Amino acid sequence: MNILLVNDDGIHSPALWALAGGLSRAHVVTVTAPANNCSAVGHGVTIHSPLFAHREDFPHGVPAWSVSGTPADCTRLGLMNFAPGPVDLVISGPNRGCNLSQDLLYSGTVAAALEASMMGVKAIALSSPIDADDMQTVETFLGIFGLLDLEHDFSHVLNINIPALPLTDVKGLCWTPLGDNRWRGAYEKRPNTEPGFEGQSLYHPPSKPPERCPGADNDYDRLYDGYITLTPLGYSLQQSVEGRREIPWQ
Repeated sequence: MNILLVNDDGIHSPALWALAGGLSRAHVVTVTAPANNCSAVGHGVTIHSPLFAHREDFPHGVPAWSVSGTPADCTRLGLMNFAPGPVDLVISGPNRGCNLSQDLLYSGTVAAALEASMMGVKAIALSSPIDADDMQTVETFLGIFGLLDLEHDFSHVLNINIPALPLTDVKGLCWTPLGDNRWRGAYEKRPNTEPGFEGQSLYHPPSKPPERCPGADNDYDRLYDGYITLTPLGYSLQQSVEGRREIPWQ
């Protein structure tokens, strides 16, 4: 299989290197990743400036490019410029930090996968909790990769989150809908000691994680119950207009 590997944590992510090496044992792998960490940039693309790319030395002879743009930029460049032929699958990740529920709207990892789908290529977005062991996450994913039916299990993007557990402690794979969980609280105002920003107020993002509901049927709670969560995604934001009321004009 011809696989394009992208991420949003940046070209120097140890998990990216490990996954590239693991996949390259059985597949043709090309890596295109941001030069810097681009977490939570969403689905932005670079349109007002050129993109800069240079080759990186990856293990096992995997061709890899470091790109000045966003994760979605990396997907586009990889598919159209760097891959050695038609790509069968794009894998985005592994991301250091979950991509669950409302987080998907901010995620550069998920955006890179959705960009692939928009270009007609199936994709997997792969994430794990921020306290997970990177090599353990890669080992688990390589272990379950062969269990997936890439032709029939999903149509566009498969969002996978792997718990921070050894493979032997994982309870199983679980198809889950997205939850409605979100980070709670207002931005926290703190004393401003940043040089060059004197006289301005300083705020930190909300730090209260979503509330747990063990046993609930959604990706957030299933992950923390010990399951690998599988959630099919699509890139269309449209809802049905069928049956909507007619709005009078003049």
